[in-house]
Amino acid sequence: MKGSLKNNLWSFHGNGAVEPIFLAAALTAVAAGQAAERVRLTTQHVDLAVVYQPDDPTNKLAIVISDDDLGVTYPSDQVALVVAESARTELPDDLPPLGLAGDPLWILPQSPEPDLLFLGLSAEDAPPDEFQGPLTLFLRGVTGPGLVFAWQATPGGLDVRFNSRDGFDDSDQTPLAAGSHAHLNFGFTTNGVYELVFEIQGRRAGVETNDFSLPTPIRFEVEPLPPPAETPFTRWQRTQWPGVDDPAIIGPAADPDSDGVVNAVEYALGLDPRRADRDRLPRPGLVETPAGWRLRLEFEHPRAASDVTFNAAQTDALAAGDSWQPVSGPQVLGVVGDRERLVFEVPADGPRKFLRWELELQP
Repeated sequence: MKGSLKNNLWSFHGNGAVEPIFLAAALTAVAAGQAAERVRLTTQHVDLAVVYQPDDPTNKLAIVISDDDLGVTYPSDQVALVVAESARTELPDDLPPLGLAGDPLWILPQSPEPDLLFLGLSAEDAPPDEFQGPLTLFLRGVTGPGLVFAWQATPGGLDVRFNSRDGFDDSDQTPLAAGSHAHLNFGFTTNGVYELVFEIQGRRAGVETNDFSLPTPIRFEVEPLPPPAETPFTRWQRTQWPGVDDPAIIGPAADPDSDGVVNAVEYALGLDPRRADRDRLPRPGLVETPAGWRLRLEFEHPRAASDVTFNAAQTDALAAGDSWQPVSGPQVLGVVGDRERLVFEVPADGPRKFLRWELELQP
């Protein structure tokens, strides 16, 4: 979340005046560099689907998420595959490498069950006559609170394809014929959020090397999910509004005291979000230094607000295109109690200078 001040643009004139460009100003917070909320797929028939991209010069294969029930395809970073709490079972016997008798395991089965996600693997978009033999789907890595396995049940036992217990190498793979569709059991040893990184490889007819997809992270949410970790900003929200969860009041873009200063900026500057205090916003000024006149913007920042980043930029003229140059800093002038005093400075050279200031609230 990036918070920006609509009158955060100041001009310096050769006559020594410093003035805001936008006089009727308000503070806003706008999304920046923050992923949109993921689509949670819960009980659908969903595939990790291979996409063949013959015109792509670099990656002719890709992996997407296909909701077969709705006929919708998603980029992998826009969805979360949900493993419901009802998927939890206890192993009836020792079943290496899955675990020992009595160990919990959350299983997405290779056969459909109405209250669980039915997860498949699809290479139906890959034309069989374009490839020499089957494609290969690799599991390259797992991050999360537990271990992950994928297998097929056979009369002879478990045919394990992916096994994170012993690390990752080229043995963590499953073949997938071009034009085909398959299902595996996926098992997770505990609840929480996992990221599984997949890669698909295949060799086209008449070509001597394999085509690769980019490593593709897929998010799995194994329920019950633990409560999200409290961030400095969410701690501030809880302190300011105990028991309140309405984003129109406590959200970073909200302005409950109607002073034109949104909560993200109130938080970053240590202002009071329940009392109008716009007059405490920072303003730049001219200072004379041994190196000449400087345009300086000083402001206080609570040290507890450690998830805030401040940036500034300067330009000599407001013109079409991006003529803004970043300003180094901010520099720390000093620390008093629980606050630090920060400063951005630029040379006050030329007939006019424009200074822009913004803050970014990390998720």
